[in-house]
Amino acid sequence: MKNTIRAEYLKVRTILAHWVLTIVALAFPLVVVTLVAFLGDFDIGVESDEIAGLIAGLAVVSAMVLGAMTTISLTGDYGHNTIRPTYAATPVRWRVIASKLVVNSTLVVIVTAVAVFGSWLIASVILSARGTSISIGDDGVVATLMAVLALAVIVSIFGFGLGLVIRNSPVTITVLLLWPLLIESLIGLVLALIGWEGAGKWLPYQAAITAVGNDGGSDDVLGRPLGLVYFGVVSLVIVGVGTFLDHRRDA
Repeated sequence: MKNTIRAEYLKVRTILAHWVLTIVALAFPLVVVTLVAFLGDFDIGVESDEIAGLIAGLAVVSAMVLGAMTTISLTGDYGHNTIRPTYAATPVRWRVIASKLVVNSTLVVIVTAVAVFGSWLIASVILSARGTSISIGDDGVVATLMAVLALAVIVSIFGFGLGLVIRNSPVTITVLLLWPLLIESLIGLVLALIGWEGAGKWLPYQAAITAVGNDGGSDDVLGRPLGLVYFGVVSLVIVGVGTFLDHRRDA
């Protein structure tokens, strides 16, 4: 298993697309938070939870970018037929799948943590120099930042599962990105039109995104941590289905 993980890490480290997407996922929140901290009008001060909410919103985009990266790490093997020698070297397919998931999830945790907490550090330093202080110890700040970190991992697992099922990079990435923006939005609209407004909170991707900034104090949303757990379970189920289908298909 260690050798399989090492081989998957080598793949991730040597593919250009992974580096590009990692840099984008890192740079987006860091740059935007820096600009907001420098240029924002904070004459009347700013609350810590407002900065945490800004970072979380930006990190959701980074999470989707990293989800695309995880998807490419899997579907790229199918697209270029490099999965064949991989399975030939490791006939027990679940070991390959598990190794890919471990390596990519670890990378997502590291990149997201640097992006989220690095953004907070930058904002704290710049705002302090401008005479406005924020504290990571304020109520709800750490919970929000950790929630978006969990979301990033779950989105990557979700994208990985889709990749196992679809096996095509462009299609999988399109589905991954459109799922929260279009698919679940349309489903929610349909549910609202037929009078099932409350059922919309059970749309998994939207439930998880909402949970990042909501502690579950409303009946209209699942909130934290239920929304994240729910999306995580759905994602793992998709991975399970994809693993089953992978074992039934030719490499």
